[in-house]
Amino acid sequence: MDYDAVIVGGGHNGLVAAGYLARAGRSVLVLERRAEIGGAAVSFRAFGGVDVRLSRYSYLVSLLPRRIVADLGLNVRFQRRRMSSCTPVGDAGLLVDTADEARTAESFRTVTGSTKDFDAWRRFYALAGRVAAVTFDSLTEALPSRAELRARLGDDEPWETFFERPVGETLTTSFTDDTVRGVVLTDARTEWSEWWSAGTSWPTSRHARSRVCSARSPSRHPKVRS
Repeated sequence: MDYDAVIVGGGHNGLVAAGYLARAGRSVLVLERRAEIGGAAVSFRAFGGVDVRLSRYSYLVSLLPRRIVADLGLNVRFQRRRMSSCTPVGDAGLLVDTADEARTAESFRTVTGSTKDFDAWRRFYALAGRVAAVTFDSLTEALPSRAELRARLGDDEPWETFFERPVGETLTTSFTDDTVRGVVLTDARTEWSEWWSAGTSWPTSRHARSRVCSARSPSRHPKVRS
């Protein structure tokens, strides 16, 4: 049998591509070497004897645009994770509570001894939010050129911070506490990149993009539980 398109790999990206091609009236064959399709979107029992299923993809499903959900008729239920992170430090920990800024600020003060790094944190993630708001729609568009993307931002500061400057430089110049630097770095190092390479702050805006997605879809929340 002849097909208009053959998709190699039945992960979530391959399935989305196949879904769009099928909607366009094309005949599609999806090839998957595993016994199940879904790739990173497949949930599994990670702990023996514990009836809890986890998904490798749940970390990034917050980036799933509402347009794709509507186009493909996906039945997806999302739930928000209020606590962004909690990093143990001594007898306490650095808590980032997305619903309580005062609580987060107090946690920073307890761990670092001042509000200086919390203020820097707010500035950095506000900047990430600006980048996210501009770049979010590019997830479902043709990839813009470097010049086009920079023109969309219309500001040198976010461009330099997220696309030119190494995240290592941003960490050492903006933050003073190593625990805070480490938490920011976990956002930036979702890609296996060298943290002194140019543009390595970029993945940090991914988390901000998930908040943009949630804001544009009030009934949807940026974390999924299977």
